[in-house]
Amino acid sequence: MPIHDNVDAFTVHPVYALVAALPDRETVDAVLGAIDSGETVELLHGPVGLKILDQRGSGHGLSARLHRLLQNWTYYEQILGSFAEALRAGDFLLLVPCPPEDRHRIGRLLATGGGHAAYYFGYNTVESITRP
Repeated sequence: MPIHDNVDAFTVHPVYALVAALPDRETVDAVLGAIDSGETVELLHGPVGLKILDQRGSGHGLSARLHRLLQNWTYYEQILGSFAEALRAGDFLLLVPCPPEDRHRIGRLLATGGGHAAYYFGYNTVESITRP
């Protein structure tokens, strides 16, 4: 499974993807082995990952700043805050593309590996994925 490791690409709202924080790289690799998909996943970690997440949009230009400003008036403030907090704590933030019908199966795999702050991003929707 190809991994984009700390690739700087500002994302306003991923579509058909599950995002979760995992405790370490070994757990990330184990979960990805269990998912067994050919899709490219995105992985953020450390100070570089936090900069790429860009909670306020200040590092990716005016358009990104405006998007984040609008998002921070919604539930996105909590979601982005959870992701930023996880990165500051040393966790790895993993984005796995998946269709809606696979979100709970993949969510369970992530939870088994200690995943938290898990959200499924659909088309104009966000769903919290909790442990079973």
